[in-house]
Amino acid sequence: MAKARVLVIDDDKTILDILKLALQNAGFEVLPAIDGNIGLKIFREQKPELAIVDIAMPGVDGYQVIEEIKKASEGQTAKVVILTAHEQSVMRAYADELGVDLYLTKPITPSQLIEHLNALLGK
Repeated sequence: MAKARVLVIDDDKTILDILKLALQNAGFEVLPAIDGNIGLKIFREQKPELAIVDIAMPGVDGYQVIEEIKKASEGQTAKVVILTAHEQSVMRAYADELGVDLYLTKPITPSQLIEHLNALLGK
């Protein structure tokens, strides 16, 4: 049985490629995006079950992406995971205000990420 479609938005191509490979190996369908604008376009067109979003990106940052995802969801139950190098409590608090489902900090192993996603998706 196929797992969920996951949108991964990160401006670091190396991280994006690693996450794509790890998630595909775990059976997820991966929709990669190198920036926030591309990520939002993919979200609106593909309607993934889950979005993994980096916060610190040039142009449209992760928080703006999450706000737009929440607006574009229109009743859709897409889960949102922040995967960032930033650990500040103020950033976590803002993520909570936005309704983020999970806040993870880098570095994280692929197996840890997969565990978190499976738990979040109830798989």
